[in-house]
Amino acid sequence: MKTRIEVEIYNQTFIVTSEDDERYVREIASYVDERMRQIGGSTKTAVPLRVAIMAALSIADEYHKASQREAETEHEIERLSSFLLERIAQSEQIDGRIPTETPRNVFSSAGTATLPEGNAKKNAFPSS
Repeated sequence: MKTRIEVEIYNQTFIVTSEDDERYVREIASYVDERMRQIGGSTKTAVPLRVAIMAALSIADEYHKASQREAETEHEIERLSSFLLERIAQSEQIDGRIPTETPRNVFSSAGTATLPEGNAKKNAFPSS
């Protein structure tokens, strides 16, 4: 259910209609207010629209960089997961627990294990 929430940003009152929790909306509004005050205090302009645009650009930059870091982290997690699963498969092959042609498990970006088409990499270590 949508709720009307009154917030103050940069000395102006706004009515925000949101389905989000009131506390969350106030927290976001407070963050925007804080950024605008930081930018307004460090620039020569006193025009609220210019300060708002500069704050929006700054927040968008933060968001974009955080999204890039998240994507890079997910990629690294997938790479390391695949590496570890390959090592586990190699170890099991050495111990004679599974045939060498068993497919390896890989983690999808959704975090669930999937079995890709094709064969696992051959054991890099000779059998004893």
